Amino acid sequence: MSGFDYSKWDRLEISDDEDTFHPNLDKGLNVRVNRITRDRKEEEIESEKKRLIESGQTEKAEKLEAKRPLHVGNLCHVAEERTIIQSSDGSKKDKLKKGEESFSVDEYSMFKSDNQAVLDKFQEADWETSEALLKEYGHILMDQYANSYYMLAALDAEMKGNRKLMEKIARQGQIISQIHQLAEPMKRPPRDLVPRFFEKFERDSSRAAFQEGVDHFVKHLIQRAIVKKQEEAQEAAEEAEQPAEEDLQPVSLVEAMYDMKKEDRLGPDGLDPVEVFESLPKELQECFKTGDVEMLKKVATSMPPKDFENHFNRCIGAGLWSKS
Repeated sequence: MSGFDYSKWDRLEISDDEDTFHPNLDKGLNVRVNRITRDRKEEEIESEKKRLIESGQTEKAEKLEAKRPLHVGNLCHVAEERTIIQSSDGSKKDKLKKGEESFSVDEYSMFKSDNQAVLDKFQEADWETSEALLKEYGHILMDQYANSYYMLAALDAEMKGNRKLMEKIARQGQIISQIHQLAEPMKRPPRDLVPRFFEKFERDSSRAAFQEGVDHFVKHLIQRAIVKKQEEAQEAAEEAEQPAEEDLQPVSLVEAMYDMKKEDRLGPDGLDPVEVFESLPKELQECFKTGDVEMLKKVATSMPPKDFENHFNRCIGAGLWSKS
């Protein structure tokens, strides 16, 4: 059976960084901007929690801590520690340490963005196709981040009331999870055990054991979703009785650029987005400040084509815009 701590899902933040990705922004810069927003949210909670404790309001401090959102990186394991690692060059990496393992929230975001097509294909696959996909894309689907992805997607579907979709995702996720469990005592890479896992299913007992694992996972997932909805309703009622608090808004691209170390914000061609931004005409600067694509199109038609092309190519090289 699964060794996951389902209670970790109590404070799970269903949406992850990709939900706030701008489709035209360089992927690496997207991750860094989202990390700054996430860090500020953590800092805001810590600051308010400290103020409440110092003023003797320990009960309110405990309630605030209970609302701290968990990310996809810290829902799957019993023992873990989330840390922000400050490198010598001033850059930061958001990591989650679990025993001898290390889970990077930022790397998970990149993993999902890079491999979404494969993840979607496996989610819709039948048994035979699942085996073929695992053999062809084992380097992706047997990654621990893929295991976490399907757990998160299954919970998301159940929270939205889509039981049929949840059961489908849970079944596919359990194929991956149970291969990991098969490989662990053998100290073998999970990908090596894919053929053996499917060979076992020629026996009725193996198919029954697999379905038992799926049923166990689904049962816990349904219960977590029920409890989580009840708690959310209770929190909403409590918050309605209190003065409204302003939510932390996502950090704008321009603001985030100035908050980063130069080494951490360099674009794919090594250009500094701050220097490129400051060299742009004011009308182009306004496009990036607002994130208004339609405004950008209008500016493009109002400028000499060569001038716009030169500015736009530098924006791509600085990560302010994505080629794809």
